[in-house]
Amino acid sequence: MVYATEEQAIALLENLQINYKMIEHPPLWTMNDPHAPKGLPEVKNLLIKKKKSDQYYLFLTTNKPVDFKLLAARLGTSRNKLKFASEAELEEILHVVSGMVTPLALPNDIYHKVQVLIDADLKKLPAISAHPNVNTATIIISYEDLIKLLESIGYIPQTIQQD
Repeated sequence: MVYATEEQAIALLENLQINYKMIEHPPLWTMNDPHAPKGLPEVKNLLIKKKKSDQYYLFLTTNKPVDFKLLAARLGTSRNKLKFASEAELEEILHVVSGMVTPLALPNDIYHKVQVLIDADLKKLPAISAHPNVNTATIIISYEDLIKLLESIGYIPQTIQQD
């Protein structure tokens, strides 16, 4: 397996002329990690799927839990059919491991299996944070640049409301 790299993420940002700030830090597996730099925009990146079919990249704020029952209803399915993607699926689709899910890995979804869902509250954040395919750095970009990035790689994100 060839994993997504930091160099690929930075090249994507630079090719799109997206302004970003990079903050290097010790390896982080969650935003709750005590070693996480203070003041980063708190977001969650999840790859979820219907049991045997569709994959969804879910990007949302951390100030609320995922309401899987509501999400399932919005996706036209039942709660018991939604689950987190396995480690093998993360590697196969995005070429990352758990704890490194990021919109910057979506270019690795060459068959566009993933549908992108964005929590409406992300637009209210002053900036968006994401790993650049590694968990030893965080990239800070604007919401508008997140949308620009997604659209440039062929994703039209679906905005969802989690309340």
